[in-house]
Amino acid sequence: DLNIYITLAALEIWTERDLINVVSSSSDTLRSFAEWRERDLLNRRPHDHAQFLTNINFDDDVIGIAYNRGMCDPKKSVGTVMDHSTEHLSVAVAMAHEMGHNLGMDHDGNQCNCGGAGCVMSEELIESRSYKFSDCSKNQYQNYLTIYKPQCILNQPLRTDTVSTPVSGNELLQNSANPCYDPLTCHPREGEECESGPCCRNCKFLKEGTICKRARGDDMDDYCNGKTCDCPRNPHKGPATAKGSVLM
Repeated sequence: DLNIYITLAALEIWTERDLINVVSSSSDTLRSFAEWRERDLLNRRPHDHAQFLTNINFDDDVIGIAYNRGMCDPKKSVGTVMDHSTEHLSVAVAMAHEMGHNLGMDHDGNQCNCGGAGCVMSEELIESRSYKFSDCSKNQYQNYLTIYKPQCILNQPLRTDTVSTPVSGNELLQNSANPCYDPLTCHPREGEECESGPCCRNCKFLKEGTICKRARGDDMDDYCNGKTCDCPRNPHKGPATAKGSVLM
């Protein structure tokens, strides 16, 4: 709807210690991450926007925060999101919400519509969210592009600046180590069922009933269905819950 294409420039995981001051104050953590990005990450890896995903519980039920209209600004093109749910899509929507703020979008009011009960830029996370941007968000985004003209998002990134699979003929080396994957077609090789995923092993789908995601807390295990490489949600699970609900 917004005609935005996102490419992953890098994924950095801190396994030994946090490189910033991660605290329960979401605004303080955002500020600390923004300073680190400008000082460190931007000098190591070219990118337009960065988000910090953390497992810490923020104060006041906040699960995400970002600077408004901060895209392309070395000091403000960032967002911080709490890993608040076992449902990856819910966390992804929170990240999209914070990126929306960077792109000039405000929280939706009652007059905004996206065809569902809750839009991406709703102030609170609700289970019936439609995962779409509202008409208000689209208009605000267009106004942002017209007024601010953020140059960093208007260029096409080089393949060498993004995380992608090596393909013959481009500027990346042909060094794919996945025997299931054909880099020329971007699909599994002939005769194989899958290339990767929690329900794929040795290029074949795992048998139906194989556990692909262990339960966390009072949750239930998820099982492969023998037909896809993804790990489908257990149909007997209740609605996904979040530890927080407020998006800033």
